[in-house]
This record gives sequence, structure tokens and C-alpha cells, in this order.
Amino acid sequence: MSIPQTTTSHQAGNHSLTRTAFQILRAVASRPCCLWDILSSTDGTIRDIYDTCRWLRERGWIVERDGRVQLGRLPKYWTQALRVDFEQHREQFRGVAGECPAPTTQFFQEPIVPDDVVRRVEFLYERGDLFERAILVLGDDDLFSLAAGLTELPRRIVVGEIDERVVNFINAEAKKRNLKVEAFVYNVAEPLPAHLRRAFDVFVMDPVETVSGFSAWLSRGLAAIRHPGAVYFGLTELECPPSYWHKFQRLLVDCGLVLTDILRNFSHYKNASLANPQAWQKTKLVREAPLPAKADEQPHWYRSSFCRAVTVKTPKVPIRGRIKLDSRFYRSPYTMTLD
Repeated sequence: MSIPQTTTSHQAGNHSLTRTAFQILRAVASRPCCLWDILSSTDGTIRDIYDTCRWLRERGWIVERDGRVQLGRLPKYWTQALRVDFEQHREQFRGVAGECPAPTTQFFQEPIVPDDVVRRVEFLYERGDLFERAILVLGDDDLFSLAAGLTELPRRIVVGEIDERVVNFINAEAKKRNLKVEAFVYNVAEPLPAHLRRAFDVFVMDPVETVSGFSAWLSRGLAAIRHPGAVYFGLTELECPPSYWHKFQRLLVDCGLVLTDILRNFSHYKNASLANPQAWQKTKLVREAPLPAKADEQPHWYRSSFCRAVTVKTPKVPIRGRIKLDSRFYRSPYTMTLD
């Protein structure tokens, strides 16, 4: 049985639970609630929350006892999904991430530290964008797909990744652990394969921080998701100035999305791709440094904000055809960490 889908922005696809319904049930699962507890724990308008509460109560999935709202009779796998131990998944994922192929500057890779990858997964969970959702990830040297797959909550996760080593690793781990994750070799310069268009609820990316790079990644993702849907991405301030953020936000609005979250300095990076001293010395980061830039003294100083946007209508796709990759695709005047 499915909740009737309307055009309200809090819902996501033709699923058994909308985002709002999932958040209400999760709040009630944590403790007996009053109305104010539910309103403070759930995203969306009061009207949408009220409508969803009525719907859940009519089906017996929430009940009132002793002046408090409690869970009613739910499918077993729903009950499990409402109480997820992310610390356990964090421990599992550390072991998986430790086996990943080393990053390479050939594909401009710089993985996020494993604990922050799981923090991203947990944020999707909090926002109702993980449980029973179909997720597309473009570029996944961070192994976000495996971190999300370990929760066993998404209905499907597909990865498009240019590095065949990473693709093979993801597929091998998914098969070994029986995860609903599949990866294929994909270059964002090419149009998204037809069978993946409008097939997803959520899109996750860490795009190249140039105007053409961001536009390309976003275009492929918007071709993949349906309305209502969500887009998650990382952006830095270190190599992406406010003028670029402004262009990116305007592009999101023009394509039919609205930015809902910017989690500042949410993801930190390993700084492993430039472990080779020769590659390190060739970067502008080192050559133009006004102070000694010692590679062995680096903490996890390179960080990005994690952003979320949602569709307000079926998204417009700004670029549909093949893209010519030139130096402007990968580099801008603010690019400092490439050799």
C-alpha cells in the first residue's frame, strides 16, 4: 500500500513512505511523542505534516496512548529502518575503505576520510533520502555507494565512475557483501545512458569546481532523477569563490531546484593523491606558497561543505549532448591543488 503521491515538495517518488512519513515514524520510534515533538523533528510545512499524521493514524501506523503518539503495527523492515546504528556502519566502512585502490591525479581523485563519508550517508537518512530510494552517484573514489549500501536501506544504488579500478572494487565488494550496489565505467563528458534517465530519486556528486565542470555533473544528474527528487554535492571555498557559488546556485534555480542545506566544512579529505613528492612540488599550492608547505605536516585541512537541493518541478537538463573536455573543464584561476 502506498501513500497517494501529490505535488508537495516533501515527497519523493512512488514509495511506500514519503520523506515526511518516514521522519514522523522515526521521531515516534525514538520515544513517545507529543505534537510539538513531531513538528520539531520533521521537515516540511505544518500542513503537510498534519496531513501525513492523519494518513499514518488512519492506517494504524501511529496510535495515541496516554496522551502520547506511539508506533502502531508496522512492517518489520520498516521498524528496523527507523533505528539504524550508524556507529556500527562506520566501523564496517572503515574496513572497506582501507582496501580501496589508491587515488590518482590522473582522474583528479581525493577521497574523503571514511568517517565523513558515513556522516554524509547519515545526513541523507535524516532527510528521508536513503530509505527505499534509488540513488545515482557520479564519481565515487570516496566509496559513498558502499557506505550507503551497508545500511541496506536504499532500494538501488548505481555508480558511474571513470576509474575502472574503482568500478571493479565497488562491484567486487557489493557482490561479496550482497549489497544493492552496481558500478559501471562512465565519463561525464558522455550523455547519461538512456536506461538511467528519470530512474532515480537522489543524485550524489563531488563535481569538478569549475563552471563547466559543475554544469556537466549537474546535467547528468538532472537527467537521471525524477520529480520529486534530491541532489547532494560537495563544494569548497578553497578553490571555489563566491562568484562560482553564485553561478551554481543560479543554475540550480534555473533548472527547477531550490537549495535547502549547506553544511559548512562537513567533509574532510585524506590529502593522499599528492603523496608523491614530485607531484606535490608541481602544484600551485606549493609553488606559490608564501610560507613553507611541508607535505608531512598536513592535517585534514582540505574540506568541503555538503549541500542539498530538491526539485520543485521536473528538472530541466541544461546540457544533453556530449561535452568537449578542455583545460577550462578541470582548471580555473582558483585551482591550486592540481599539478
